[in-house]
Amino acid sequence: MQVFKTYFKLLKCYKGTLIIYFTLFLVISVVFVKNLSAPSGEQAFSSYQLDLAVIDRDKQTFGSALKTYFEGEHQFLEMEDDEDAILNELYWRNLDYVLVVPEGYEDSILDEQKPDMELQCIKIPGNYESSYFETELIQYTGRLNGLLSCGYSMEEAEKELENLKEKTVSVTMASFVSENQNDVSTVFFAFVPYLAISLGILGVGIILLQFNKQELKDRTECSAMPLRERVTGLTGGILAYGCILLLILLVTAAFLSDGSILTDPRLPYFTINMVAMILFGLSLGFLTGTIAKNVDAVNGIVNIVGLGLCFLGGVFVPLEFFSESQK
Repeated sequence: MQVFKTYFKLLKCYKGTLIIYFTLFLVISVVFVKNLSAPSGEQAFSSYQLDLAVIDRDKQTFGSALKTYFEGEHQFLEMEDDEDAILNELYWRNLDYVLVVPEGYEDSILDEQKPDMELQCIKIPGNYESSYFETELIQYTGRLNGLLSCGYSMEEAEKELENLKEKTVSVTMASFVSENQNDVSTVFFAFVPYLAISLGILGVGIILLQFNKQELKDRTECSAMPLRERVTGLTGGILAYGCILLLILLVTAAFLSDGSILTDPRLPYFTINMVAMILFGLSLGFLTGTIAKNVDAVNGIVNIVGLGLCFLGGVFVPLEFFSESQK
């Protein structure tokens, strides 16, 4: 029992570091829970509406057809063709994006003999939402050029695009775990491996580092305490630390989910997964405490191994976000 008590006395000395890592994990979890979790049946996607203006210097059908096509998705404001006025509206955030149709643009896409012209834009620097409209605009002009290549006139192509827009596709969000795939509990437990690995390495490695100091190790070897008792006490301390960590995670999950996790049929599976990750973290901590030379080395290993495994293992960046060449 003496080694067991000593383990937690040493652990108490480093409680500040452990609390920092747990707080960091809690902040990350709360942020992702708020951003990613959604109640069952809630719409998971909604388009972003921009305040746009079209400066049609071409004075043909393209500008008006473009506004008609995007009218239900974005808000179009009337704007005079004056650079100072445009910049003033953009500065005060009354406009997000100004599309300029240059003179002769429609003739350039109808007549292959004429050089291609490009649409111009004036937008707020750093406004990433405008990129969505630019993507939609590229799709619109690409489809328009495709119809024109098939022999449609400009008016017929614009009308056909309007008809195609009215056709909608029914989308059903897939749920590979259960109907509550995006609830608080699922999102929270998706990030548990980060804490299990980080605190497992830190809570075991930093203590073993003290036990493995040459002076303390020599004095322990000369004592009357048998090796079996020392190993048993150290093993009991590590396992008790893992159980405390598991209990803290369960309490945190119950708090964030308002107690719904306690009646969730997936709780046994979540618990098994947590136990496996905590044992993995404790094992890495044992290895770290054996090979590390000082506390700074342990902290470095925690950051590199903890964050590295979580990124590579899909904790922070799910595998479906990568392309086939990156997998």
